[in-house]
Amino acid sequence: MRTCHQLWITLLAACLVATCWGCRHEATQQDADRANDERPAAVPEHAADVQPAEVDVPSLPLAIPKVELTKAQTAACLVQVGDLMPEAELPDLNGNVRSLGELRGEKLTVVFFWNSRNIYATTELEDLTDEIAARFAEKGVRVVGINEGDTRQAAVAAVANAGARFVNLLDAGGAYFAKVATEKIPRTYLLDAHGKILWFDMEYSRSTRRALQLAIEVALGETTPKQRKPTPPLG
Repeated sequence: MRTCHQLWITLLAACLVATCWGCRHEATQQDADRANDERPAAVPEHAADVQPAEVDVPSLPLAIPKVELTKAQTAACLVQVGDLMPEAELPDLNGNVRSLGELRGEKLTVVFFWNSRNIYATTELEDLTDEIAARFAEKGVRVVGINEGDTRQAAVAAVANAGARFVNLLDAGGAYFAKVATEKIPRTYLLDAHGKILWFDMEYSRSTRRALQLAIEVALGETTPKQRKPTPPLG
């Protein structure tokens, strides 16, 4: 009797062990399946060699840089964007009286006020020859320098030293400059074919150089901006 009872106990224990092992095995398999489902998809071996492609995306047309001034700077500017540049008749370096209107370019004119006492002005006097006058001459753009306050001899020497190869006029007493501004040399103005101011700056810096060239290119219709961005990599 005792032997039979022990046998039943042994069988019951074996059944319990088997049941627990089966439950544990099933839970382990479910965990493994869940982990496989959450694992990110494998990246193809060749994906690492795939370079981001460039695609054309719509781009906004570039515009002439906006002239942004403080209240004090605005008060010092007697002409603004959209105004006509005042007409003038001034002597050139040879003493011949020239009209600013007759010197305007077919499409655009850069009018540059300068004097030999300002290092930024003499630097611009040098840069304008190659960067603007020579580069855009065949496209209807002219550069006219107006020296404010120097003697003829000082202006001639500064032009020769800078290697400037465009017309320069003399405003010895500053009467013409006084129609344009109350202070600040150098000043650079971009005019259209009719003498209307499209853009100007009251200093000379790297940003002035970039803005002037961009303003000319936009006004001539030469800017066709292309913006590109990489497509996301595979995977």
